[in-house]
Amino acid sequence: MSELPKVAICYPSSDMVHADFTLALAGLCLAAHPLPVTVINAKSSIVAEARNNGVEEARGSGAEYLLFLDSDMVFPLTLLHRLLLHHKDIVGAVYTRRQAPYSLLGKTLDSQPDPEATGCVEMARLPTGCMLIRMAVFDALPKPYFFFGINHEQGTLLGEDYAFCDAARAAGFRIWADLNLSQEIGHIGQRVCRIAETLGRHSVSEPARKTTP
Repeated sequence: MSELPKVAICYPSSDMVHADFTLALAGLCLAAHPLPVTVINAKSSIVAEARNNGVEEARGSGAEYLLFLDSDMVFPLTLLHRLLLHHKDIVGAVYTRRQAPYSLLGKTLDSQPDPEATGCVEMARLPTGCMLIRMAVFDALPKPYFFFGINHEQGTLLGEDYAFCDAARAAGFRIWADLNLSQEIGHIGQRVCRIAETLGRHSVSEPARKTTP
């Protein structure tokens, strides 16, 4: 029997994380047995710095794989096993933005991913909120591995996840998304709820006034 791969699970965060994420992470760690797993909380107000620090801690733990999970995600407890079974250098999931219009994050080689597609498809870019990376990938990339880039065509910043994907693909690595797993990923958002919305109205009407005959 071959030796089981050691996995480091890293979640970047500030001082607090979502309760639902914590429950999902606990379930994943319990389900990971007998895989040797190390959990890393990389704290920083700069997410790119947190990810780079997570890579170094994972390397120090002797991990063969690094699983990035964002602390505003929920996921099935089978996630780690399912990603490992693909035997890819970089594989993860696509998921929606936290705010309306809730568009999908990630880009296939030709277009945006089809939200109803299935299987494992090659991607041009993938968000790192759910991404399994073989540690050997980092050995082939210059530091820093994660950094904010620039989209010169649009004059905007490029997220550290997409900048990493561009650098990894330029180094010859392929990136994959498990679209079946993606259907089971949740991105925890925030919205303000008002009484009028629960009643199906745009605003709360004034109470009726009593009239005297």
